This record gives sequence, C-alpha cells and structure tokens, in this order.
Amino acid sequence: MKKILFIILLTLLTTFTGCYEMEPIENLSIIIGIGYDIEKDAKKKIVDPIEMFVFKGDGEVERLISPGVAETIYNTVNDRQTVMSKKFLVGTEKLYLISRERAEYGIEDLLETLIRDEGRNEVAYVAITEGETRHFFSMIPIDNTSISEAISGILKFSHLANFFPKEVTIKELLFMYNQTGRRIILPYIIDDNGKPKIAGICVFDGAKLKYTIPLEEAFYMNMIRSRKSDGYISILKENNPKICYSIKAKNFINVDVDYKDRLIYTINVTLKGSLKTDTIHNTALTANEAKEIEKAFEEYVTEELNKTIEKVQNKYKIDCFDITKYAAAKFGKHSPLLSDEEFQRAQINVKVKVILVDLGRSMK
Repeated sequence: MKKILFIILLTLLTTFTGCYEMEPIENLSIIIGIGYDIEKDAKKKIVDPIEMFVFKGDGEVERLISPGVAETIYNTVNDRQTVMSKKFLVGTEKLYLISRERAEYGIEDLLETLIRDEGRNEVAYVAITEGETRHFFSMIPIDNTSISEAISGILKFSHLANFFPKEVTIKELLFMYNQTGRRIILPYIIDDNGKPKIAGICVFDGAKLKYTIPLEEAFYMNMIRSRKSDGYISILKENNPKICYSIKAKNFINVDVDYKDRLIYTINVTLKGSLKTDTIHNTALTANEAKEIEKAFEEYVTEELNKTIEKVQNKYKIDCFDITKYAAAKFGKHSPLLSDEEFQRAQINVKVKVILVDLGRSMK
C-alpha cells in the first residue's frame, strides 16, 4: 500500500504541480478508470461510473467506485459531486470502458467530449465490455491494485498474441473516428469467471457499434489491419493436436490499391518468426523440409484469410480490415470509392510469405 501511495504522490508532483490551488492530498481522489453505461428506459439515461483512489490520511489509500447518473455526460459530474466529499482529478485515468449497450446506442457525445476536454489522458486504453462497465469496475483485482490497472495491462500487452494492434488508446480512437477511410474497431472484454478477458473485437459504423466479432474470426482480421504484432499459428495433421506445426510470427503488411471497374486491393502479408512445435518430424530438419513447412503455412494462412475476406464482404459488408484508408490515400478523401458498397464488390487479393528465422532445432 505504501508503494501505491508513493506512485500516486509522484504522479501528482510531476504532473499537477501548481494546478490545483495546493489542495491537501487528503482532499483529493484520483480517477483511474472511467466507464460509460446507459439505462435506455430511464429518464436520466447516462450512467458513468468511475474507479478511483481516495486518500484517507495516515498513508491509507482506498479504492472506490462512484457512479454518476444524469441526462448528459457532463451532468454526471454534477451528480457525482453531490455525494463526494473530495475533489477528483481527471488526467490520471488509465482506462476507459464503454458498455456494449452504450456503444450500440451511440458514442457521439463521448467522442465530442474527448476532443474538447484537454484534461483527458489521451494515452489511456479503451475497450468495449459485455454488460455494464460498473460490473467490471466492481470486480476484485487479483494481482493489481485496481481493475483499471488490470484491464489496461491486458490491452497494453494484447499485441503479443492474436495480432492485436499495439495502440488501443483514446488517441487512436479519435484517429479511427475522424480519419477518412477508417472506422472504430475496439477490443471486446468479457467476464470470464470473475476475471476480465479479451473475447473479440467490436466494429463500429460511424459512432455506433455494428458488430461484435469473436476472437477466432478477429484473429485473421487483426493479421491484416495490424502491423508488427505477434501471433501463434498451428497446423494440425489429421485433426490431432499432438501432430502439428506451430509458429510464433510477427506480421508485416503492405497494401496496394488500384481501380479497374472496381477497387483492387493487393494485400501482401509477410509472417516472420520461429518454429515452436514440430511433432511431425522426429529428426533434425533438412533445408527442403524447412521450405515445405514454410509453404504449408503459406497455403494454410492464405486459405484462412480468403475465407475471412469472403465472410467480411458478404456477411458483415463493411471494412473490418482498415484498408479503405489506402483507397482514400490514392483516390482522395472525397472519392465515391470509399463507400461500403465499393468495399463489398472490391477484389481483394492476398499474398502470404512465411519466413522462418528460427527453426527451434538444428538442421541437417
């Protein structure tokens, strides 16, 4: 607990010196997580819970959850302050959570707030939750001082598997919403037996959540839309997990776009990594066998990507790969080629190259 207090004090001294009229620290509460829920049938629909640290004196710090209920986002601050005996600081938050129901309702007001409020922490992480955000903030942190710290840590290191992008922050959220040819795509967090867990991605249409896509499908969408993230890929023989190849690879993406009666995207995917499991060969690999493994992964990943592309174009019918931005860069931000209809009928070619730089065993 003393370590927590020291970190918070250091943050205050380096970040907020002279900005808060020298208020005694015992009169302050530090916001570490902000949530956005909604009660559609209530008169006051907006419910914004926060997770915070409160200084109680004698070096004691307590973690508290405080909801704010009102007609608008900023009016929740009015509501919250009527029951708080301390002044709370914005800018120290590590995490923003938006409930799935709130995201489906629309987050135009939140996006406007984030742009206008300079005190917000633009590098705080953001995600969509299954169920109310106050449920997640009410979880008991196991190996962290707060749930906000736990979930922000999950998001921070999510790029080490499943090819998630590195930046899942408020800054990137605003870029996704405002940049031409892009759309909001955020991680989806569920309650897994009392623990927060990433279970997929949420794809927006404008400022409203359109689709929640499970991780198995999001895996290959992430492979295309992310750059230099990591993922594990396995090929099973005879559907037997004991007879397989497994690699850990980093993705390198290059996208070319052209137009001949319809958009033509050529997506070059290079997967560079190491062979982690090889239970098919019982001896050291030859150079030819290593090439065969690379070819097997190229064929496997190409097939999976083509199935994913077909499903996205025919079922979801919106760009879940974040590739329309390349068309915007080539044809201009006002081009009619940036529409969902043009994406649906676009020709998307994918070329996969696998390079194994570490075979995990000696070669013949």
